[in-house]
Amino acid sequence: MQRRRSDAEVLVRDKSFVKFEQLLTLAENEGRIDGDFKCLVCGMRYLHKDEAEICCKILP
Repeated sequence: MQRRRSDAEVLVRDKSFVKFEQLLTLAENEGRIDGDFKCLVCGMRYLHKDEAEICCKILP
């Protein structure tokens, strides 16, 4: 997002980048954005609870 110089209160959407849109769609499909279960450490979202629990787990 960028601001117009003449009006500092209006945000202008940047042009769409295909690669970004593809990565965003992939992340949504994998549940990393809109998943029901959230990692308590980093906040990344997952579709399954066990994936969220092992996300930032420290292994001995």
